[in-house]
Amino acid sequence: MRKRSGGAWRLISLGTALVLAATHAPAAESKVKTFMAGLNIDHFSRTIVWDGDTASSRLRASLVSARADFGFGKGLTLSLSAGLSLTDFEGLAFGTLPITIEYNASPMKGLVLGAELETLLFKSGNFEIKAAGRFVSSFGMSKTWPLEGFAVQGEAKGRSNWMEASAGPRLAYVLSGAFVPYLEVNARWLRTDFRMEETLEDLHGLETKRINGDLSFSVALGGDARVSDRLTIKAKAGFVPYAGGADILASVGLMYMF
Repeated sequence: MRKRSGGAWRLISLGTALVLAATHAPAAESKVKTFMAGLNIDHFSRTIVWDGDTASSRLRASLVSARADFGFGKGLTLSLSAGLSLTDFEGLAFGTLPITIEYNASPMKGLVLGAELETLLFKSGNFEIKAAGRFVSSFGMSKTWPLEGFAVQGEAKGRSNWMEASAGPRLAYVLSGAFVPYLEVNARWLRTDFRMEETLEDLHGLETKRINGDLSFSVALGGDARVSDRLTIKAKAGFVPYAGGADILASVGLMYMF
């Protein structure tokens, strides 16, 4: 539905530009100058078409992560995060199994790891332009459901994994240190798979839904608000347009500076 030729290469080019910008930072900035740690909550949805399918379904993910930000000066920041993910797949059906299964259960649990790099590209007066790149990966835990309504016992077992990479410019208005609003435009590349295994007495089947690479673009408004000398609230909300509608993304975090 949203497969675009050369999309992955465009995202790779953005990521390469980000890395090159970061590597041009002065050698004196190799030491950590600031350190912040806290809790971050993210949520996003993506309307996708699985490889080989024609109908679309929606992936929804909510993440709760511990986060650490390492500031190297000159606008260069590295963020690392780890936590839990809840992933839901609305409208997803497995039709090649002996008994067709439509996913209609509670979200799948998983472990999530992430990394983000942000670097200053240009500053003029109260405006500054940064480049930001982020990679997030969720490793799903297996989940089992009983097959009901049959004369014999049966069960279905599923597991999902996904990863998303995003990169793009961020325009910030730095009037004061108390609140810094920004506008962010990102290219987003998603890869995901969902493995479903079914057993019903002598019947056994396995089907894997997969997306090798779905490219989308997002626009978001965000801001960093200093509550005190140590505490900062980071928040962002935006949308991911597609033909016929738009998905959403949002995040909020509370960070403490040591």
